[in-house]
Amino acid sequence: MEKLTFRSKIGYASAAFGDAAAYALINTFLMFFLTTVAKIPPAAAGAITIAGALWNTLINPIAGYLSDNAATKWGRRRPFMFLMAVPMAAALYMLFTAVDLIPQIRPFYYAAILLIFWTAYTSFFVPFLALGAEYTQDYNERTELRSYASIFNMTGNLAGMVLPSIFVAFLCERGFSQSGAWSVTGGVVGICAMLSIWITVKAAKSKDRPAPKGERYGLPRFKLRQIFGEYGQVLKLKPVKYLLFTSLFALICNSLFAADLVYYFTYNHGLSAGQISGMFLYRTIVCVLLILIVKKVSRLTDKRTTLLLVFAVGAVSVTIARFTGVEGSLQLHIFIFFVAISTSLYWQLMPSIIYDVCEYDELESGKKRQGTIVSLQGLVEALATGIGVQLLGIILQIGGFDGSAEVQTERALQWVENSVTIVPACFLVLAFCALYRYPITKKRFEEIQRQLEEKKKKEAAAAQED
Repeated sequence: MEKLTFRSKIGYASAAFGDAAAYALINTFLMFFLTTVAKIPPAAAGAITIAGALWNTLINPIAGYLSDNAATKWGRRRPFMFLMAVPMAAALYMLFTAVDLIPQIRPFYYAAILLIFWTAYTSFFVPFLALGAEYTQDYNERTELRSYASIFNMTGNLAGMVLPSIFVAFLCERGFSQSGAWSVTGGVVGICAMLSIWITVKAAKSKDRPAPKGERYGLPRFKLRQIFGEYGQVLKLKPVKYLLFTSLFALICNSLFAADLVYYFTYNHGLSAGQISGMFLYRTIVCVLLILIVKKVSRLTDKRTTLLLVFAVGAVSVTIARFTGVEGSLQLHIFIFFVAISTSLYWQLMPSIIYDVCEYDELESGKKRQGTIVSLQGLVEALATGIGVQLLGIILQIGGFDGSAEVQTERALQWVENSVTIVPACFLVLAFCALYRYPITKKRFEEIQRQLEEKKKKEAAAAQED
């Protein structure tokens, strides 16, 4: 099959920066902002995130169906990406802006803005992810494409995870209030994310082709029964069932790590804003190096085996850290190295694994439903994020965490530590068990491609005879 050019891979990967920057800012700092700046109780802040997640479970199938069936002169995927980048950026600004509302109303305000954010984010992300399946049908090239996207993801994490603490501290030193500094930070990250998405929209013009001449332009008729009927058919596919559970458990683990690390660094280790940013930067550098290593490992074995190894190493290492303790700078750096293994490599391998299900579905059903299939990933991602942050909110509430206190109780510190060690480790074990049952290996995928080519040839021959 035709190999993708370097320019083509970079062009596609650019939007991964915006994806990661927006996602990391929400996942890493929204809970912290809501509880310490907006002064919302932890359980209520967790409820806000789960409300957004439940809403997202409805948006994902709709976004997948619409992008599969849209007919425009700009293609199927790119119009959604271009348009949705704007409200996504605006929502990031509003979510990190403290509002002067009565305490009873304030949670509802942030919940409403979070619904807007997830609507826009999902309506960009699902078409973007589906676009990757159309770039190439080669097993290894898909991993290569996602490796480039993962590197851009890491740079997005710099913007959404590493730089916010530094930027907020920088602005505060120059006279901004803490709430004002967070507001500017949300706006800057939103604008950068929007621009990176627009770069991919322009670069993907040749891959997201316009509807054929004579075809009526526009969106398909909006029928919920048909949309969820498509979902029902896809969910019956055996590989999809195992991938859904794999993604759910792995992403709950990721969500716990992302949301709790700020608390862990701040209260358990007493790190300053600059030191926290330094730890996130170190994590990002480790992730980039691991991406390059895993790309080679997955070529030697296959994507499924490599991800199983990642889950096993992650679960064992963070569990050991809980019982041996993390004391001092060296041990903390070692711990974050294993956190990077536990979280970052999922994004390199799982989307590529999901792409392979598209050919399996085409062989079974005769349909091309990339948007519907990858939207399942977005649905699970949103649901897992909500569950993970809600779980953390409940744990912090039970542990007695006080967002207005500079020093936490010993019990609160223990549960903050549990939430970055044994709790996520349990979900990694569940993810390992689900992925172990997933049946599509590299050898099986090549067989699916062969059968699909034979089926297409027979259909073409039958059409010529008619």
